[in-house]
Amino acid sequence: MELSAEDYELIEHAKQIADDLHVDDLHEVAAALRTASGDIFGGIHIEARVGFADVCGEVAALCNMVSGGQRELDTIVAIYGDGRGNHWLLAPCGRCRELISDFNREAMVIVGSLDVPQKVSVSELLPMKDYS
Repeated sequence: MELSAEDYELIEHAKQIADDLHVDDLHEVAAALRTASGDIFGGIHIEARVGFADVCGEVAALCNMVSGGQRELDTIVAIYGDGRGNHWLLAPCGRCRELISDFNREAMVIVGSLDVPQKVSVSELLPMKDYS
């Protein structure tokens, strides 16, 4: 699916978070999401010394959305930033795909590359999820 101007704005928002909050090996992945009402929330990943305690950028953005009193996720994007102005789109990990789909099974996720970004539904990234 082709990206809208609002989708490119979301990518830029995530890139800005990645640049502003980057700390090598600690905060390298940022995410930004748009709600159904058009509000944007962002988050940064937290790398823990114990791997299972890591918090992904998408999870941080979802937490900020809920803390902001909203639950209607529309679109989300994650960006890896190297702290030197270089960025890469990241597809969400399995845990993030599950959480994204818990908010909206048809939420859109921006994936691919910055040169050729794509927008797909989370259900395409998690085709066998049981919603019962």
